[in-house]
Amino acid sequence: MDDATLSLLTGPTSSLLLLLGMGLGLWRFGTQTVVPAVRAWVDKHLAQVDDLLAQHALDREAWLASMQDCHARADRNAAQLDTIERKVGGLYARHEALAGKIDALAVVDNGVAS
Repeated sequence: MDDATLSLLTGPTSSLLLLLGMGLGLWRFGTQTVVPAVRAWVDKHLAQVDDLLAQHALDREAWLASMQDCHARADRNAAQLDTIERKVGGLYARHEALAGKIDALAVVDNGVAS
């Protein structure tokens, strides 16, 4: 081999070809291995997020139904409490009337009311 050919094989030209070959290898590795792996990971992650959002929606619906039931029970309890208060108020009113009548009665010594 002559010096020019030997210089091309071992000099800057060969290092440039080596660099281009390594760049092509990295490009292929990136596009054929890394990008599909990252794409699969992102798709899996987004599927998990979608599942979480669906579960959250179901939990939210259950919570809303629970709150509506609680509100309905509170309304029923308030209505029952109003009824109880009216009944107790009526009992106190009758008690006061009877107490007034009993206080008005005077008991004599022989136990006969006058």
